[in-house]
Amino acid sequence: MLKLRQNAPTRGDCMSGYEVILDKDYTVKELLDEVLSRTGEWGYFCVKNGSSIEYRYGKCLSALSGIDSQKQVSSVNASGGYSRMDYTINTK
Repeated sequence: MLKLRQNAPTRGDCMSGYEVILDKDYTVKELLDEVLSRTGEWGYFCVKNGSSIEYRYGKCLSALSGIDSQKQVSSVNASGGYSRMDYTINTK
């Protein structure tokens, strides 16, 4: 289970920055699957120096590259509010 810890003030649009606390080691694909299991969110996944995709309510609207999906995650940051959450994934 992922946890989000707010690490920036809430902006005027009610969005904020978050540190994503990982409970185990993840590949990008495993992290994506974990977030998609929370069907109430929508937004974007961006692999730092790699591909990005849009997701909505438990479904990806495109696919990550095969190379990016197998990379090991080193850290994740997020930005969002209400039901939107955008994730920036740093890999090893």
